[in-house]
Amino acid sequence: MMQLLVILSSVLIIQARMVLDKTTCDGVIIDNQIYDLEVLKQDLDRPFLLATDYSRNTVYFSYSLNLQDDSFKSAYINLNTKEFGNIDVENGFAQSVDQKTHDVYIGGGDGIYKYDEKSKKSQFFGAKNDSIWAVYYKDVVYFSDFPQQFLYSIIDGETVRVKDFEDTKVEHFIIDNDDVFFYTNYTGLYSQKKGTKDAVLYKEFPQGGVRGITMDMNGKVYVCQQDGIYSVEKDSVTLKKLVDLDDGFGVAFDNENNIIYSDATNVNRLKPNKQKSCSLN
Repeated sequence: MMQLLVILSSVLIIQARMVLDKTTCDGVIIDNQIYDLEVLKQDLDRPFLLATDYSRNTVYFSYSLNLQDDSFKSAYINLNTKEFGNIDVENGFAQSVDQKTHDVYIGGGDGIYKYDEKSKKSQFFGAKNDSIWAVYYKDVVYFSDFPQQFLYSIIDGETVRVKDFEDTKVEHFIIDNDDVFFYTNYTGLYSQKKGTKDAVLYKEFPQGGVRGITMDMNGKVYVCQQDGIYSVEKDSVTLKKLVDLDDGFGVAFDNENNIIYSDATNVNRLKPNKQKSCSLN
């Protein structure tokens, strides 16, 4: 059974000072820096599960085609050219990038596919007949399925249950540079060192509280909730709110470490404006 290490004194949300004063400033202000809002793609239905290929500066995500029958499509935006395109994976839903090879692993309704950006083609990779909820690549492909929310890895073509999480449900997850899993389920946000069953609770959430989880180019972890984007502070086991959102769905970063996020209809980017200044009240 998983040992739950709850640090009660640290389960707090620390809200960073984020101010939007339209009388003196035009933009989003985070830590006294003005960021311009750039709309990368609009009129989508709930763009979700963002992942970036840093070398090629391309962000991958999924969006809903039909709410009635849960039909989804994986897509991409080239952040240099703003080219948008769909990807030929049936019911593509979850995305992750191998930063070395630039292969993109996409989970759909019947398994995981490997997509090649140059040829714009995909081929079946593994987890046949599984409905994939989340995918993450680090040395091997990890994924959680739906609706069971069990965590697996694919090793030499074989799907294997991850032993550290045999007693734990996993919804969204990543693995940071210190081999720490950060994951969510219907009870909250946790971290857990690879090779252990010792979980640390960062915050309890209602079901669906976290809609996305990512790392920036420096290995810092962030989560997206409906009300905003938060950084995960490992030293204090806290969350720090960076950006207020009305209906956030996902978060990622570009190759200059700018925030990319999605709301109910758009994929957006926050880019620092070096020409403007603003004094906070």
